[in-house]
Amino acid sequence: MTSEAAQIWREMRALMLEVHDTRRAVADATGMSFLRAKLLIKLLAGDRTVTELADLLASDVPYVSLNVRELEQRDLVVRTEDPHDRRRRIIGLTDTGRRLAEKARTIADAPPPEFTALPPEDLAHLRRILRLP
Repeated sequence: MTSEAAQIWREMRALMLEVHDTRRAVADATGMSFLRAKLLIKLLAGDRTVTELADLLASDVPYVSLNVRELEQRDLVVRTEDPHDRRRRIIGLTDTGRRLAEKARTIADAPPPEFTALPPEDLAHLRRILRLP
């Protein structure tokens, strides 16, 4: 990696993780840890097993299971039996969990002012560079 590329990457990471870190805002708005809010956000795409959630969150199964239990106690998720494998449980959002996940996603997805100030052609170049759909 060239030194210029490394510098730009550091600046992008700093913008996302230091200057415009939405994790605290998500935690404050949801009244839970960012990890639990992120778990709810992952379930917006569809129901998952604890193992699948652990893979998506780059975490371990016991830790995710503990957090799922807490979310279940708060009536934000439900566990149901997998119709194809009775040993597995599928985790899904309740209506309340879905609303909270959508709130968290809205906060987490809000672009920083540095992005919203970019002209459309710069955003198009950035999309092309990042190869986003």
